[in-house]
Amino acid sequence: MTKRGRPTADERAARDERVLDVATDLFLANGFSGVTLDRVAADAGVTKRTLYVSVGDKHELLRAVVRRQHTYSGAPTGDLASTAAGIARALLTDRAVALHRLVIAEAGRNPELAREFHEAGPLAAQAALVRAGATPETAAELFTLLLGELHRERLLGLAPEPTADQIAARASRAVALLST
Repeated sequence: MTKRGRPTADERAARDERVLDVATDLFLANGFSGVTLDRVAADAGVTKRTLYVSVGDKHELLRAVVRRQHTYSGAPTGDLASTAAGIARALLTDRAVALHRLVIAEAGRNPELAREFHEAGPLAAQAALVRAGATPETAAELFTLLLGELHRERLLGLAPEPTADQIAARASRAVALLST
């Protein structure tokens, strides 16, 4: 028997996570233009109306995927080194790198998508660094140091996903460089 009525808060949260999982997989497999809300809704087991109400249009859906990848963006922060490590951990994963590649591939055809990614990703990361103690003037430099050449190599498929220890060491070095 199918349950009728409004979903509970827990059911909505689980549904929204499922939608974002499905959307992420579809975006990474098919690119932004190759994904339809009809397909996301069908694969996630929800109605298209539910997508519009809970997330919005396809651009908002991708923004939600990006925001979820950047879990630190609205969270309270710890010290600068642990926040930097959390950001690097979030951005150097295989999934995050694939999402970045997707946006780069679409940026020429869809500059608004690139702008949205920049706001929900790099700018949110820099704001988190400021909340953790970086000055607004050095947040961009710290963000760049966290990713640097390793991120470029990851985008090109030349480097494997770093370990947690490698990320922590990278974050510590980046913070130390800006503290001198």
